[in-house]
Amino acid sequence: MLKRIIALTFALLLVSNLAAFSADLLQLVPDSTSFVFSVNLEKILKTEVVKRQVEESMAKQSPDQKKIYDEFVQKTGLNPLDHLKQIVVFASGQVDTKTGKLEAGVLINGIFDVAKILGAIKSDEKAAKDVSIEKFEGFDCIKAKKESEGMAVFLDGTTGVVGSNLALKGVTDIKKGTGKNITTNAAFGGLLKKVDTAASFWGVGLIPNSLKEKAKSNPQSAPLAAVNAFFLSFNYETDLVFNFTGEIDKKENVEQVMTSLNGFLAMLKMVAGQTPEAAEILNMIKVSQDETSAKISLSVPKAKLDEAKKKMEERMKAAPQAVPQPAPQPGAEPKIEGK
Repeated sequence: MLKRIIALTFALLLVSNLAAFSADLLQLVPDSTSFVFSVNLEKILKTEVVKRQVEESMAKQSPDQKKIYDEFVQKTGLNPLDHLKQIVVFASGQVDTKTGKLEAGVLINGIFDVAKILGAIKSDEKAAKDVSIEKFEGFDCIKAKKESEGMAVFLDGTTGVVGSNLALKGVTDIKKGTGKNITTNAAFGGLLKKVDTAASFWGVGLIPNSLKEKAKSNPQSAPLAAVNAFFLSFNYETDLVFNFTGEIDKKENVEQVMTSLNGFLAMLKMVAGQTPEAAEILNMIKVSQDETSAKISLSVPKAKLDEAKKKMEERMKAAPQAVPQPAPQPGAEPKIEGK
């Protein structure tokens, strides 16, 4: 059941083709965090293009798929399309020495009938084999039998968190008033003022020294070790707009970082070259720099997106269709060319 809840959440993100600033969720992100990404599901689902895609996807469900979804909603009281509002992903950049997994978590803002969700899991024999219902730091918890698979904790009826034990311990400490959140970090506070926190998707990061050292060990990524921090945002309401800024340690390293970024983009365009419409969109990417930063931006008007989509659909329709081969008859010998 835990896996099913997580799977439904991220399936929704995929359907949406991928979030406004949630002060409440950021208040719960531990101060040891290096990276934060926010997905505003409520905003995304209100956009015309996503609403249409979700409706089309739901309409294409098979009877069995619809039955599974409806049963999930009925048993748990959780309808991801209506009840999930925002997701904030956070990671420290460090690995848990006990599990070997990245120390990370996902905060979810929504509407949760905690008692009903826990009751559904208790009554599910298959779920009982994978998870147990316990208390973690005084909060209701769905814990995987394998520690490496993490757990889910409900802080209240509107906030849940999924992730590693260490990450969740940081969140529960904040909730109980014994831990610090990232808003106490001046460097993070500065990044949050620069990024568009009203975007459908945004992210910020402070690159830890451990990742910088790993980057230096690879000649291709070595120049990126000069990047101290980044912030990015993505919007897809009518037009598609993406902005990324990497803050570099000193101006002497800007050119090397720019060369590395341009090389990556060139490789991306080469891969996308097999799809002319994608290549055309990628050619609209702009790379720029100032004294101590490198920037990537992309702005695609809705008309251009519609044009690319139409061309792609027409090209796929015009492509030769595979001719189905007749099934071999019982007892018939295979035909050998030349006989």
